[in-house]
Amino acid sequence: MLKTEKNIRKLYNAKLLVISNDDNVKNTIENEFDDYFKELKLVKGSKEVVELASSNSFDIVIIDTDVKEYSFSELCSEITSRAPTLPKIIISDDEDSENIIIAVNNSAYTFISKPLRVKDIKLAIIMCLNQTKRGDKVEFQNGIYFDEYRDQFFKPGGVIIDFTRLEKSFLKLLIQKRGKIIDYDTIKDVVWKGKNMSIYTMRNIVNKIRQKTYYEIIRNHSNKGYIIEESK
Repeated sequence: MLKTEKNIRKLYNAKLLVISNDDNVKNTIENEFDDYFKELKLVKGSKEVVELASSNSFDIVIIDTDVKEYSFSELCSEITSRAPTLPKIIISDDEDSENIIIAVNNSAYTFISKPLRVKDIKLAIIMCLNQTKRGDKVEFQNGIYFDEYRDQFFKPGGVIIDFTRLEKSFLKLLIQKRGKIIDYDTIKDVVWKGKNMSIYTMRNIVNKIRQKTYYEIIRNHSNKGYIIEESK
């Protein structure tokens, strides 16, 4: 029971995107889930939804087979190509075998038939988020984020940022202490494990991190230490 409650609470940190032209789906989701997520966005299946889905702003997407402009197959393929790590739940008026094959080929978490039952969609979302472990992440500018469960940094679309061990350890320390200036001695003890390290070596690490992300992600406080930019 305690574990279940813990997992449910994680949804309040999650952002849900729903793509559907079905007003019944829209009403069901809005009425039952409006206060359940950190962010909930419902959109119709237009060309713009692919950009939205690949913006790295959402933790999970629900895709209705009832879409316009794109075919269901094209929409899934585009989202899979642009945002390969974004978990997908598929909903449909029927269990057409072709749609099921499309869902499977695009690594959808599950396939749910309409009309939607609130408890079914809620359980699917909870299970999907917890099993794919995207419920908690630290977001920064330009679509960059740190997935705490995967212990990895990503660019938009789920592209892994190729940090060295020292660069990654440096960033993780600043994230753990975000909001505070971390002094040079603490960085040396945690990141370099107390080994010899010059201030120039530390600056070099910071510069490489900035090159792989953006300059403002780490700020230097002269003669004090470093602090990471506040997450979004």
